[in-house]
Amino acid sequence: MESLEEKTLNKKRLILFIAIAYGITYLMMIPMYIGKQHGYDLTQIVDAQMCSPAAGVALGFLLFYKGEKRVPKFFMTVVVINYVIQLVLGLLSVVANPFGPDDVVDLASFLGVSGDSAELTGASTTINLSTLYYMAGQYVLIIASVLMWIGYFVAGRERRKFAGLSRNNGRMGILLVLLYVALYIPRVFLPVIIEGLANNNLSEFFSEYALLFKQPLFYLSVVSLPLNYPLTIVAFFGEEYGWRYFLQPVMQKKFGMKAGVILLGVVWGLWHLPVDTMFYTKDSIPQMIVGQIITCVSIGIFFGFAYFKTNNIWVCVAMHFLNNNLIPILSGALSADVLQDQSVTWMQLLEILVIDLVVFCLFIFAKEYKEKKNKTEEALNA
Repeated sequence: MESLEEKTLNKKRLILFIAIAYGITYLMMIPMYIGKQHGYDLTQIVDAQMCSPAAGVALGFLLFYKGEKRVPKFFMTVVVINYVIQLVLGLLSVVANPFGPDDVVDLASFLGVSGDSAELTGASTTINLSTLYYMAGQYVLIIASVLMWIGYFVAGRERRKFAGLSRNNGRMGILLVLLYVALYIPRVFLPVIIEGLANNNLSEFFSEYALLFKQPLFYLSVVSLPLNYPLTIVAFFGEEYGWRYFLQPVMQKKFGMKAGVILLGVVWGLWHLPVDTMFYTKDSIPQMIVGQIITCVSIGIFFGFAYFKTNNIWVCVAMHFLNNNLIPILSGALSADVLQDQSVTWMQLLEILVIDLVVFCLFIFAKEYKEKKNKTEEALNA
C-alpha cells in the first residue's frame, strides 16, 4: 500500500508529466499550423515532441526529489535541457526562419563537384536552407546524447537502479531486439506484397528492390545504424522513458495488466495527434490517426512485454530506434522524408490491423501479463 505522501508525490509527477508531454505538445500545434501554411519544414518540432515524455519524468525527479541523493541529477538535467533547446529551435524554425521553403542550395554545384558521385551513391546533394534549425537540433541531439551517456556512467549503479536506468538481462534484451526486427520486417513488407498481388504488379516490387540493393547508400544506411544509435539515443529515450518506464505502470495499476497496456497504446497514439495532422499526411488525417493508434497499441504490447521480461528500459529504446530508422531503409527511400505526406486508405488500415493482431498483439497473452502486479508497483514507486 502506498502512503499518503507517496500518493501525493506520484500525483504531482503524473500532473507534471501530462502538462509537458501533452499540454506543451498540443500547444505546439499552433506553430505547426502556422509553419504548415507557410510551407516550412516541421521536423524540428517533431523531434522536440519526441523528447517531451522523458523530460516530464526527469523534471519530476528534479523538482519532487530534491533531498533524494539517489537521483542521477546530471543525467536528468541533460534530458530536460535538451528538450528545452529542441523546443526553442522548433519554435524558431517557424517564427524566426530567415529562409523560405524555396531557398535551396545544391552542394555539388556550390563546391564545384560533379553530380556523378551522388548518382553513384544514391544520395541527394541539395539542402533546403529553411531546415537550418533542424540541422542545429541534430547537433544538439548528438551533444545531449553524449552528455547523457556521461551522466549515465557517472551516476553509479544505485542511482541508475533508483531511476529505472539499469541495464538488466542484457542477453535476453538482445534476443528480444532481434525478435522485434524479425517480426517488424514482414510487418512492413506484407501490406506491399498483398497490394502487389491484388494489382498483379508484384514483379515491380522485386525490380525496385533489385535496384535498391545496387545502391551503396543502402548499405551505408544499414551500417550506420549502430553508429547513429548512441549519438541520437536521447530522442528515443525521450519517448520510452515516459511511456514504458513511467506511464505504463500507472496505467496497469489502475486498469490491470492487459487493459492498462492497451489503454497506454491508445493514449500514446493520441499523443501523436499533432504529427498525424500536420506532418505525416495531408489528405488522409482520419486514417492516419486510427492507424497510429493501431500501431501504438500493437507495438506497445510487444514493448511492454519486452520491458517486463527484462526490466530494462534500454531494450525498448533500442527497439524504438530501429522502428523509426528502418522505415527509410526498408521503404527504399533512404531518407526520413518518406515519413511525411503519406497517403493511407481504410483498406490499408484493415490490412495493418490484421497483420498487427498476428505479429504483435498475441503477446498480450504472454505470462508476463498474467503475473503478479508487484513489478508494476515497484516500477511506479521507483
